[in-house]
Amino acid sequence: MHSDLVRIAALGADPDETEMVDAIVDSIDRYASDHIDAERIDAEGEVPRKVIEDLADLGLFGVSIPEEWGGAGFSQQGVCSVVAALARHDRSTATTVGLHLGLGTRGLVEFGPDALREQYLPDLAAGSRLAAFAATEAGAGSDLKRIATRAVEVDGRLRVNGTKIFVTNGALAGVYTILAASPGLGGARRGQSLVLLDRADRGLEVGAEEHKLGLRGSSTTTVNLDDLDLPLDRVIGEPGKGTAHAGHVLAWGRTAMAAGCIGTAQAAIDATVAHVQTRHQFGKPIGQLEVVRDQVADIAWTNLADGVDLIFRSTAAKVLCSDANWEICDTAVQLHGGSGFIEETGIPLLLRDSRITRIFEGANDVLLTHMGSLEALAPRRPPTWMDEVDPALAKRANAYRARVAGIREELVQRHGVRLVRRARELHRLGQLVMLREAIDATVGRSTAVGTPAALALAARWLDIAASRAAAAELEADPAPVETITTALYEGASP
Repeated sequence: MHSDLVRIAALGADPDETEMVDAIVDSIDRYASDHIDAERIDAEGEVPRKVIEDLADLGLFGVSIPEEWGGAGFSQQGVCSVVAALARHDRSTATTVGLHLGLGTRGLVEFGPDALREQYLPDLAAGSRLAAFAATEAGAGSDLKRIATRAVEVDGRLRVNGTKIFVTNGALAGVYTILAASPGLGGARRGQSLVLLDRADRGLEVGAEEHKLGLRGSSTTTVNLDDLDLPLDRVIGEPGKGTAHAGHVLAWGRTAMAAGCIGTAQAAIDATVAHVQTRHQFGKPIGQLEVVRDQVADIAWTNLADGVDLIFRSTAAKVLCSDANWEICDTAVQLHGGSGFIEETGIPLLLRDSRITRIFEGANDVLLTHMGSLEALAPRRPPTWMDEVDPALAKRANAYRARVAGIREELVQRHGVRLVRRARELHRLGQLVMLREAIDATVGRSTAVGTPAALALAARWLDIAASRAAAAELEADPAPVETITTALYEGASP
């Protein structure tokens, strides 16, 4: 089924790139079927060095890097196809490659000075060096404003101190892009900056591997930075503008991670379809039971593709795909019955590897609240869908857009500037905006593709948005949160 993923991810891409993506995905499937053992990687807690070297020989570590620096220069859609294809075989391997292609190298590709690009990108494209991105700290997870790592100018040099945690590719990387507070740099009194670190920099120390619930083959470490003395040209992009630059980098990374969620979900669907066709209960395959057929149908429809408005779409894709990935893998466990709880089937591994995707690169609840905040402060007003899409779809999609806009206006009128402090309302608004982005993506795809399947997918998303929107309407809570919290702390039932 990988060709379906390629066609989805390559929608709107250059035809020559689509052919290259097809060829690479075919190579991934052939190689992974014989050489990537997900259960062994999970048990041993690492992706074998030989596998990483082989994937480098296939050119995978350079697909997101421009040709002038030794890469393939794929679009974001092409990169997503590669990550999704790898994730169908092993999520730890896909995470290792996807992190390098997205968060690890994107800052240098998009904002780096040519001197740093010339020095590092050819090796990163070849896979002789891997890349990592480090933002999270003990006191700064989704709230990056609280970053304590500092990069300050001292006598014409850059002095870096701090500790980063949960660094994916931490033990494998030769190059790190970090986000640090940089008071004074670029004239920004409280600004942040992206800084490139080399594994050989004196004072950089990589900690031990973390023991994790899932993604055990993916390297996750602490990176300690003790008085690193660096030239000022290690700053990536504008000094003091790191927050804005990191927003772009994170959007790219979330999109690649969403593609990995699709790949893992596809693996769960494939395994479940095969199981329900062969597992017999009550004298017939369980796939013939109506309730099972409905469950399989529910998990098999999910696909989301588009690349418009990176911040909104990447956030929506990350939340939707990671939540759907978890739900699909959970359903796969359920439909496998007792065998779904046995590691040898591979289904528990899919579930464990999926859980972290709802947390890293921004916890989903935080991202939804942030999306609601963006909509409240500066609503996105995409053009109205015209009848050339499909008259019925256009009418329903425009009606949903109007519904979200109306709810936003009602909230602004009700709360005014105080709305920015009402996290519950912003979270619910964010849910509605996320569904709007999914509708726009699928309706746009139905326009470009024009197939019955694409039209059916768009209609399905409109049905889901209508039902979920009803659940997310901004009604008063049935019981005040304060009452519930008080009862819990007093040890009583509310």
